[in-house]
Amino acid sequence: QQFLTYCQTNHFQFDELRRAKHTTMMVLFQLHNPNAPMFIPTCGVCYCEITHGTRYHCNNCSNFDLCEDCYEPVITNKWASRGLKFTHDKSHCFAPIDAEADLDVQKSREERSRRIKAHLELLSHAATCDGPPSCTLNNCARMKELFRHVRSCNVNPKKNCKICSRILTLLTVHARMCNVRNGNCPLPYCDRIREKMRRRRQQQQLMDDRRRQAQNQLYGEHLQE
Repeated sequence: QQFLTYCQTNHFQFDELRRAKHTTMMVLFQLHNPNAPMFIPTCGVCYCEITHGTRYHCNNCSNFDLCEDCYEPVITNKWASRGLKFTHDKSHCFAPIDAEADLDVQKSREERSRRIKAHLELLSHAATCDGPPSCTLNNCARMKELFRHVRSCNVNPKKNCKICSRILTLLTVHARMCNVRNGNCPLPYCDRIREKMRRRRQQQQLMDDRRRQAQNQLYGEHLQE
């Protein structure tokens, strides 16, 4: 659904070769740069990208924004003589949104991604490191202590323990990207997490198949009628 919304908002099309090339290029860019902003709001009147200042979002329309320069003339109908494009329904209300705040949110997401990457590197290092005296990193020793805590924690289920919850979250992120099989991954619970995710995917696939089968059956009954 998010990908469909992304394509609809940016008007991606495949009906012509040049449009298909542009759409493919943009989709590939987004896949290889997941931290890049997916949606850049544009003014519904002047069609300029709203990257700074205040953006006025219509609460009644599904996707309509105005920039600072166009907001007052449009809502007061000063530009009504120019055409319907320069008018908007008076009953609609607009919400001011700080466009620069959206950029701050994007920066915080990038910073969070960098922190997660650093923690994953520390996880892999601590799992394969022999520890002191060969390793003098304080963070390595702390991570080894967290590993021992996760293995010996008596809180059941472990999600009630904040320490276990955080470590297991990092291990889950690692398991999604881990290519080591047959129990050879040095990180604890990696194989168990992968197996759990595999069962969940199978269950979801079975649910999707049953839902699709029910829809096809219902559609066939309508055709017979």
